[in-house]
Amino acid sequence: MTGMFANNREEAQTVTEKILVVDDSDDTREMMAKLLELESFTVVTAEDGCAGLDAAASERPDLIITDINMPNLNGIEMIRMLRKQPEFGMVPILAITAYGSSVADEAIEAGADRATTKPIEFETLIDGIRQLLGRSNKNEFSF
Repeated sequence: MTGMFANNREEAQTVTEKILVVDDSDDTREMMAKLLELESFTVVTAEDGCAGLDAAASERPDLIITDINMPNLNGIEMIRMLRKQPEFGMVPILAITAYGSSVADEAIEAGADRATTKPIEFETLIDGIRQLLGRSNKNEFSF
């Protein structure tokens, strides 16, 4: 039995949270994926809201980071559609936009847990992700 517990402990230590990054900018997706992977997150990416919905359904991420202004299906509509599905009701969603605080407020109204404007410092982003995933020691967080 001791061996079984040791294996479970090892597995628990290697399990990482999966983050879905949805952004129409190839550069932004690639940069964010690389930075999040350096922080030991598993990262899945999608290029627009339609692909984001598909990836969310197939990958079951622990957290979703989405841009707002994208072709085919924007981030606001994607958030609304995700929140209508029971399996995504509790998945934290972080919206990031280059279009100002009014668009960030609209993302919150659509169902995002947090929203901020670009540019965002990486450490601030990581702190926010950790808090949304319940891994933060900080009591308060804001972008």
